[in-house]
Amino acid sequence: MVKKVQPVTHQPLTTSKNISSEQLMNDLHYQQSKQIIQSLLNKGLISTTEFEDIDTLNKQSFLPLLGPGNVNTSGL
Repeated sequence: MVKKVQPVTHQPLTTSKNISSEQLMNDLHYQQSKQIIQSLLNKGLISTTEFEDIDTLNKQSFLPLLGPGNVNTSGL
């Protein structure tokens, strides 16, 4: 049996503004910090409330490129 491969129809992501290296580093640091606190939450070392509080502070400190309002997760 041969499976028919569908062509890729999506377009690459583009941005209308240039992203600085500082913005990229802030986003990287935010993502790293989120992985750490997610691990702490998964191990039961912090509560969900503590996770959310720390994540809020990290968002203020690191200013991630994509905030929760910028990503559509309804189809996930």
